[in-house]
This record gives sequence, C-alpha cells and structure tokens, in this order.
Amino acid sequence: MPIYKMKPVALTVLAASMAASVLSGCSTEKNTASVSSQPSSAAKPIEISWGIQFQAPAVVADTPVQKWLEQKFNIKIKPVKVTDASIASGDVPDVFMLGDPSNVSAYQAQGVLMDLDLNMVKEKMPEYYKDVEQSKALFQTVTFGDKLWAVPMFIDLKPYDLTMLWRKDWLDKVGITKLPETLDEFEQAAYAFAKKDPDGNGKNDTYGLTGTATSTWSTGFYSIFGAYGVQPTMWHEKQGQIMNGSIMPEAKNALEKLRKWYADGVIDPEYITDTQDSYRKKLYNNRIGVIEEQVGKAALADGATNVAMKDINPNAKLQLGKNPKGPGGSGSWDWGVKSNYIVLGNKVKNDPAKLNKIFEILRAESSDEETINMTSLGVKGTQWDFVASGATSGATKVLTGFEKQEQRDAVGIRLFSLGNITTRTYRDKYSNPQMNEAVRTYSSAPNQTDALLFAALPSDGKYKKDLTALTQKYFAQIISGELPLSDFDKYVAEWKVKGGDELTKEANDMYQKQFKK
Repeated sequence: MPIYKMKPVALTVLAASMAASVLSGCSTEKNTASVSSQPSSAAKPIEISWGIQFQAPAVVADTPVQKWLEQKFNIKIKPVKVTDASIASGDVPDVFMLGDPSNVSAYQAQGVLMDLDLNMVKEKMPEYYKDVEQSKALFQTVTFGDKLWAVPMFIDLKPYDLTMLWRKDWLDKVGITKLPETLDEFEQAAYAFAKKDPDGNGKNDTYGLTGTATSTWSTGFYSIFGAYGVQPTMWHEKQGQIMNGSIMPEAKNALEKLRKWYADGVIDPEYITDTQDSYRKKLYNNRIGVIEEQVGKAALADGATNVAMKDINPNAKLQLGKNPKGPGGSGSWDWGVKSNYIVLGNKVKNDPAKLNKIFEILRAESSDEETINMTSLGVKGTQWDFVASGATSGATKVLTGFEKQEQRDAVGIRLFSLGNITTRTYRDKYSNPQMNEAVRTYSSAPNQTDALLFAALPSDGKYKKDLTALTQKYFAQIISGELPLSDFDKYVAEWKVKGGDELTKEANDMYQKQFKK
C-alpha cells in the first residue's frame, strides 16, 4: 500500500496551523474530560505503539495530528498498521481498534490481548461508560472465559441502515401513485417495472429488482426475508430458544416468493454476480426500479446515490420508502447497536503508567471535543467547518483540499480516531438533524438484528465460513430454479451436519449465560 505524503512546506504550514489553533484558544469546545493540553515538561514522554484506524490503507508517520497528540498527552507515538501477519509475528500495538467480536476472539485466543476490568472502564471513562451502559450487553460480546477483552463502541442512529430506494418516476409511469408499503404492494410495483416498459423505450429490458450473492449471503433481498420475520445467517430468539435464520421455515417461505419472482422475470438474472455498486448503476441506467440502499446515501439531496443519479440520469426521480410489511413484520439486516472495539496489547498490563496514560487518551477521545475533533475532523476552518455559516453545532463539511480521504490521512485525520467511542452529548452536537430524522423514519432497527449481538461463538472458526458458503450456494440455486424448493430441507440437514448443530448448541449456551434477560 502507498504511504501518502505531503510536501514538507505544506506539512510545516499545517502543523503551525494546528498548533496555533490550540495555543490561541480558537477551539471553544468544552473539555469535558479535563485533560491538560500543557503537560509537565519535567515528565518523560510515555512511548505508545498505536494501531492506526483499521480502515486506513497505510501508516503515515509524523503527521500533524500525531504531533498534536504527542504534545497534548506527553507521549511518543509509534503508529503501526495492524494485520494478522504483524500480530502473529509478535508486533502487537499497545492500543488498537478491531471491527468485530470475531476479531477480538481470534486475537484473544492467541494470547496477545490484555483482559480488562469493567470497573476500571467505568472509573477511567465515566462519561462514555454512562452511555454505553445503556447497551450493557455489548460487553458480553467480547467476554470470553468470564473476562472482558475490549471496550465496545455503540451506535444508535445508523445512516448505513438499509431501506428501499424507488425510481419514483417509474412508479409514476406505471400508474402507481402510492409508495409501496406492504409486500403485496412491493410485488405489484416490481412486476409493473418488469412488464410495463417503465423507461418507455419499447423494449422488454427492465426488471423489478436485483441483489447480490457475493456478500453475507445475498444483499438486495434482506427486506424480503425481513417481511417474513427472518434474516439468514443471523441468530434469532424464538420462545427462549436460539436458532439460525438460514434454516428457519420463514426463510423457505421467502425463498419461495423470490423463486417465483425470478421465474416470472421480475428479478434480474444477473443478480448472482451483481454487487452493490453494480445494482446502483442498474438503477441509474434504467434496468431496475428499486434497490435496498443505506439511508445516508439517499436521504438528502447531496447523498452519494442521489448525486450519482443526477450525473447519469438527471431526469430521474428517486424516493426513499420503508421496508415492506409482510406476514412476519418488516425489516432489513441490522447491525444493532454494535460498532467497533478498542483492545489493548497484553504487555500493557505490566506497565501501570502506560495503562493509565492510554485510558487518559481513551477518555479524551470519547468525551473531549478538542481531542475528538482534531483526530476525526482536523482543524476547524482548515479541514472542516459546520455546514451552516456561523453555526456552532450541527452537520459538518470537509473543506476544499481535503475532500479525498487520502488527503485527510496525509495529515493524520482518521488515523488516530477511535470512531464511535464518543458520547451521545458529542454526537448530538455534531450530527445532522435532518439525517437523524431520516434514519428514525426509514430504518427498521432493531427489528432484525442478531440475538447475540454478533458475538463470536467458540466454533465459528471451524464452521461459519463454510456454512455461509453453503447457504449462498443453495439459496442462489433455489431462487434461480436450478434446484427445487423441496431441496431446502436437504440444505437444512446438510447445514446441521456440517457444524450447524454444534454452533446452535453454543449459541443457546451463550444466550442463556450472557444475554438472556
């Protein structure tokens, strides 16, 4: 991966700008964590190896943000890129972020992580703990062997929640004046898109919808399964028992519906090889009339999907709608309140001074506006500003010269950000009220989420990947008609024998021990 660099002069100017913003007090945000920005010059800096944000492609050393953190907290940072290979070689950062409980579980099993005391988290990060405690079950997702191995992040209003995005101009063209709300109304619109020439070119070249069998199991059909009250590969709780959505009878009912749509030419036959990017392009280019889309990409006029549609097909009209209601309710795949996780390397346990310093930083990254803004946004007026002129709260925007993520990475923005570890107070101040309202309106959360909050089971490593591939294979072949619907029962039997029964037992044991209310 390339390491993005700026010219020395640019770095010098930016570093001076950042330093000036701190020293002149131009940042007026309240320092709720009471972290001193002027460390004692007599204290020797504590060295911390810091795993940079896992979504960043590469390490960029000695950025202005890194230097700002070093000055503020009297530390010396060694930024490192975390990979499975680096961890296996013993190069374990003192603090880093992981994306999923399965990642935490895998590294914990290798003995490279430090276990944490929940009371210590509460004591050292009181503002954040008060918020995350409202979703206290998150701690159970990274509790193994009766010990806590990570500080969980949470997210309430998720702009990446999925809902329906319609070609409103197509609905108008086929005479449907009411935005579909039920599964029957959805079906009526999908058939009209496939049969009534909504693009008006006189050709039979349109479809209702498509999906993709290349992700978790088949993005694009989440809402249809949700209408039957199930999400394949998720663990669901039914009458006190945990069962996998892939093998529930409701999944078979959804497959029956999708199979019929495919046979009738309503589902694009290319859905098996489609991706989320390709089905967006098919929406733009008059091939399909409805997709599952993230609320944040289409709720506002400047949303990425709306902008792309204007560029490609300026006369088209898009409109968000809710997930269709069916016999099992409504909903799409939902990650729930789970976000990412902060973990500490096992060597930190033997260094109390470093441990205290790390928690000082974690507290600031969660509740101190100055620290959060510098690591996630940069300098106000240089890299970012509020959308509304003169505003002191609300939606933010990236300024000219920093529109691309690599431009922000080059100065350290994001590299040292810890994402959704911020308090609700901070989020409320720096969020877009319009977007929040759109998420509340169109998101089905938490109707369809995992009963175990996506916690890793002991035998996931042995079976999960192969079982997901098995599900993708059978579901795609059943929908396309290559296999009869009756082969669903054959699939269920095979799923159970190939590890599903063992995982189901582990899921129920974990639920009873850690999640049952």
